[in-house]
Formats: sequence, structure tokens, C-alpha cells
Amino acid sequence: MKLLRHNFRVLASERGFTLVVTLAVMLVSSLLLGSTFLAVNGDIHLTQGDTAAKKAYYAALAGIQDYEYHLTQDGNYLNYCTTPTPENPALNQYDKTGTKTPLKASELHTAEVPAGPKGESSGEKYAIQLLPANSDTGEKFPMCNTSNVVESMIEQEAKSGVAGTFRLQSTGFAEGKKRTVVATFRNLNFVSFVWYSMYETGDSSLYGKGGPECDHFYGERPLCTKFDNYFIEGESVNGPMHTEDHVGICGSPVFGRNENDRIEFGNGEKKGEAEKGYSSESGCSEGESKPKFKGAHIPPSQTQSIKPPPGDEELEHVVESAYKYTNKTEIVLQGETMTVTEHKGEAEEKTKVGVTFPPSGVIYVTGNCGEPYSPFGPLPSYTKDGGCGNVYVHGEYKKPLTIASQNDIVINGNITTPVNGEGKPSTSAMLGLIANNFVRVYHPLTGTRGKTFTSCGTPASTNDTTEAPKDLEKVEIYAAILAVKHSFIVDNFDCGTPTLGQIKVYGAIAGLFTNGMTGVFSGKTVRSGYGYNLEYDNRLEVAEPPHFLNPIEAAWYVQRETLAPSP
Repeated sequence: MKLLRHNFRVLASERGFTLVVTLAVMLVSSLLLGSTFLAVNGDIHLTQGDTAAKKAYYAALAGIQDYEYHLTQDGNYLNYCTTPTPENPALNQYDKTGTKTPLKASELHTAEVPAGPKGESSGEKYAIQLLPANSDTGEKFPMCNTSNVVESMIEQEAKSGVAGTFRLQSTGFAEGKKRTVVATFRNLNFVSFVWYSMYETGDSSLYGKGGPECDHFYGERPLCTKFDNYFIEGESVNGPMHTEDHVGICGSPVFGRNENDRIEFGNGEKKGEAEKGYSSESGCSEGESKPKFKGAHIPPSQTQSIKPPPGDEELEHVVESAYKYTNKTEIVLQGETMTVTEHKGEAEEKTKVGVTFPPSGVIYVTGNCGEPYSPFGPLPSYTKDGGCGNVYVHGEYKKPLTIASQNDIVINGNITTPVNGEGKPSTSAMLGLIANNFVRVYHPLTGTRGKTFTSCGTPASTNDTTEAPKDLEKVEIYAAILAVKHSFIVDNFDCGTPTLGQIKVYGAIAGLFTNGMTGVFSGKTVRSGYGYNLEYDNRLEVAEPPHFLNPIEAAWYVQRETLAPSP
């Protein structure tokens, strides 16, 4: 019995129980902590990987921004392919030289992403690869080719909506991760179109002193309809076109050369989905408007606005002092040199022969005119504008050049460049003509005009002696032309029998007002002045004359960015 009672006491004792429970809790806690550590440790790796991938993605975007910056600063940047000056260490072709094998990530030249304002390294890098265009057969061209950038880099497939664009891919590297983004660039600039205008009506100067201000859109300029421009049967626009205005059409003019040419009618302030941007002109002898769109007609609702800058004075800060002239200046281009005549007064002249082209590629002529310009005589006077900031230019050029004027540019002879058998430029040289006011074609009167501005062939009264003007023969202009505040125009365009053909412009023309004031037309017939033979220079899709002015908020821009598999 004593032994039995002892055993009961032992079993009823609680000594050591707390320790057992404690050990059990510690075991369970250890297991939970271990599981938590394993789970968190995995998440840490996932978070680090995700952070590195995001860093790589943003490094890739930095590569695109790098290229976009250089392209904005220099519109010819694509023209250099992978060899710009100064060099960009991140630029690469897509394939290995001489093969169709894409470069591997380890074979790419890279640049580091700056981490702060002092340019310290972030440890992140990016590589830019230029993606060659697709050929007509769907195959890619081998690489970006400086001798043929348009064909090797600019997409031509209109049906896919990429015509006129080029692509590059940027790969970012960070902490062992890499991400690749493909960017599609599109150009919206004055040189992107063979014809650009803000208002499709004649310049205010056509109405004389005290006349109406015509810088209003179609339907909002009731006092400025006499010189409204409209496109007629038999005319054609040989290239892409953009106007901010509504377009008047008679009959069936042709717009564009093929489906790659964008034909953009802005339609003023009316951008509704149902708007076409054009209509028939009242009293049109050719019947209702039935335009033929060989190009892609872009409705106003999808047209991006392109507006000119307030002036060309920014070029005055680019030009070297030796190439900044004052008052009337005459320039005769002679290949890679020129003859320059400065007019210091009505009688004083200073001529320099064999002047080399400027290092910056820009010539600027300053000076204002006290007398406002009118295309109708007695002004313009080609002998009494010595105090004006006008530049007269003609000749042949073989190097890139931009000639700008604070007042007018007067084309007083053919402006040519070496061409091939098809009449297309055979070098990379481009000429820009930028006037703050007018770009004019020399077209003088041999006598005086009637005071009431009636027909040149019939004097306004027996006291007037109006005679036909002396025309320039076979006018040829190879240039990109911009009239910032006014328009491209032919002096005395309402005078003279048009027996010497059309004005041939190979390049692009842009003006605040319509560029159509070259002659007087009756149906398909040119009664006076000149008709047009205007053809777009496809080189302007990827290049432009030196320091050519850009529109406000429009130039090369990234149309699309797409995440792609890394190389």
C-alpha cells in the first residue's frame, strides 16, 4: 500500500511540466521561424530581381531618350548611322557586319546611365541598335547605310501604318538583368511635306496698305476670299502634304505619289470625325470636288497640328560673324564657294569672290525695310532696296547650306545641284532658304504698273505705261523653302504671258500663307506668271539643311514603344 500511494504521488506531481511545454513551444516556433525565413528569403530574391529588371527597363528608356535628344538637336542624326561626330558609344547596327546574324547582348557597345547631376555612374548601361527597314519582299536590309539611309532605314509599307518611320531598339542592363524596348520614330517637320501652309489663302500683302488681316481659317476670313487658293483639275501634289486649313478643290486634282505620302487637311478649328477637310469652290468651272488620293488622306480628327515659330532670329545666334551680312546682299553659289556682294547703300557695293561655305552651314542677312512689300508694282523694286535685309541668290551648290534673311529671299536665277539622269540630286548636299517674311521669285516689270492694278497688258489709263515683265527662263529650284511669317510668291504673278514653262521646285515649300500665288489661272490654263512643277525630295525624310527651323512642338517624336525580347 505504501508503494501504491508513492506511485500515485509521483504521477500527480507537476514538477518539470513547464519545461516540456516550453521545449515544445520552442520547437514549434523554430519551425515557424525557419519557414518564415525561407519564404521571406525567396521573396527578397524575387524583389531584388524585380528591382533589377525595372532598372534595366528604365536604362533601356534612357537609351531611347539619348537618341531622341540627339535627333532633336540635329535633324540629320539618323543620316550618320552609327558614326556621328562626336561618337555615341552606345550605337550599334542590328546584325554582325557582313552577316544576317543579330548581335548578342555580350557583343553590344554600351553607355552608362548617369546617376546624378555630376554624371556619376549608376552601374546601369544601355545599348542602342538601329533596326533596318523591311524591303519590298519583307526581308530586312543588312544595316543602316550612310549612302542610302532612306532605303535602308525608312519603312515604306503603307498598309501597316509605318510608312515614313524608322525603328531602333534599346537594351538596358542592370545587376545581371536586361530589358529591350523597340521605339518607332516619326518625323513631323516642315521638310516632312512637299507643301505646308497654315492658311490656304493669299497673303495679307496682296490687299495693299490698310487691307484686311487674312491670318484666319476658311470660313472665318470673309474679307480675304479674293486670293483664296484652290487645287484644280490637272494639278498634282507630288509628295506628302500638310495644311492647318480647309482646302478648296475644283474637279479632280491628284494628291500624293503613292500610299506612303500623307495628305493632311487640318480643317482649321473643326476636327469632327465626319469632317473631310476639303470642299468644292463656289463657281468652280470644273464641277464638284472629286480629288484623287494616291496618297493616304488623313482626316482632320487624326491630323497633328504643326505651327511655325514666331521668326527666324534664332539663326542669327548660330551664324559666325564673318557670314552675317547687313542690308541687301547678293549671293552667287559656285559649287563649294560663292561670290558675295554687300550693298551698304544705294550706290556702295563690296564684292568678295571665292568665299568658302560657313563652318556652321548658315548665312544670315539682317535689316528691315521701311516700305512694306507688295507683289504688285511699282514695288517690288530690285534697285531701291539697298537698305533692306534682302538676300538675292542663284547658282549651283555642292555642300550643305542654309541661307536665312530677316526680311526677304529673292531667287533671281536657277538654284541647282549635281543630279543624276532622273534629275534627282546625286550628292548629300541640301540647301535651305528661310525668310522671316517672303521667299520671292524674281519677276520684274519693264515698265510701270497702272495705279488701279488692272491687267498688265492693258494700261489703266492713257497716262500709264504698263508692259509685260521679263521672265526667268526655265526656273529650277533645288531647295527646302520656308517663309516664316508670309509665303512663297512670284513677284508680279498676275503679269506676263507664260511662254517659258513652269517653276520646278525639287524639295519642299512651307509658308504661313498659301504657296500657290505663282500665277493667274483660268481652269487648267495659266494666264500669267508660272504654273507649278513641285516634287518632294525623299532625302528630307531623314535629313535637312543645316539648322533648318523646326515647328513649335513638332519634329521627330517617338510614335510607339514596345517591350521586346532581349538579345
